[in-house]
Amino acid sequence: MLSVGLTLFCLRYIIQEKHWSDRPAQISFWSLNLGLAWMVFATLFPLGIIQLYHSINVSYYDARMLKYIGGRTNKILEWFRLPGDIVFILDGILPIPYICFLGLRHMGANVTAEQSTQGLFEIVQKTEID
Repeated sequence: MLSVGLTLFCLRYIIQEKHWSDRPAQISFWSLNLGLAWMVFATLFPLGIIQLYHSINVSYYDARMLKYIGGRTNKILEWFRLPGDIVFILDGILPIPYICFLGLRHMGANVTAEQSTQGLFEIVQKTEID
C-alpha cells in the first residue's frame, strides 16, 4: 500500500492536469482499505483469537504446530478472506496500471511552475578577519 501511495503521488505530478482524473485513484484507495479491513476482521482477527485461546488452554507449542494451523477450523476461516482479496486485487491494484499508462501517454514536458536559474545552494567563502 505504501508503494501504491508513492506511485499515485508521483504520477499526480507527472500527468498533465487536463488528463488527470481522481476517480481511479479514489477507487484504488477505498478498495485497498476496504479489502484490507475485510481480510483483518473476517480472517486474521478471528484466527488470532482462536489461536490465543488454544495456546492458553493447551500449550503455546501446540498452537504453533502445523497440525493445528492446517486444521479444519483454520481452513474454513481462511476462505472467508477471499472476498477481501478480490476487492483488494481487482479494484485496488488494477486501477494503478491504468493510471501508469496515462502517465506514460500524457507525460508533461514541463510540469513545474517555473524553472529556477539559481542553484539550490549558494557557496559563500569566509574570509578571516584579523
